[in-house]
Amino acid sequence: MASGFNNTPTPASEFHRHSSWGRTRGPKNLSGTQGAEVDVVAVGTLDAVTDGYATENQRFLHVLVTDKNAGASLTVTLYGYNHAFQKWAPLTKVGDASTALTVTAPDTAAAEGSQDASDRELVTFEIVGVDRVAFVGTTADVRCYAACSTF
Repeated sequence: MASGFNNTPTPASEFHRHSSWGRTRGPKNLSGTQGAEVDVVAVGTLDAVTDGYATENQRFLHVLVTDKNAGASLTVTLYGYNHAFQKWAPLTKVGDASTALTVTAPDTAAAEGSQDASDRELVTFEIVGVDRVAFVGTTADVRCYAACSTF
């Protein structure tokens, strides 16, 4: 007997799609693609609300840097944007506004393809209340990877 109803179950993915905006259990790459690097920009180039990367109101920022060329150690300075102020500024350590948050790629004699884990620097920072982040440094010589997480 035809009742006009389809008794075939609908997959859950057609009802609700998780966007993971806001809370995430594991780090989420800011570039949008796992394993991809984020852009490092030159000093003085941050001015628009669209610069940098949205943090999606996450709590922690995980940053890994590596030197693209064998040579001197290179530092990336972290900048933050807050929608309430509509301004970019260097992020600083909580309780110490004079010390900017930085990550320095170790000075390595190895070319990029020959580097191992000891040739990289991975740091996690708390960024509660920061709406966007950007990475400022020597753009041609450093690779920077960044992700955010809630926990």
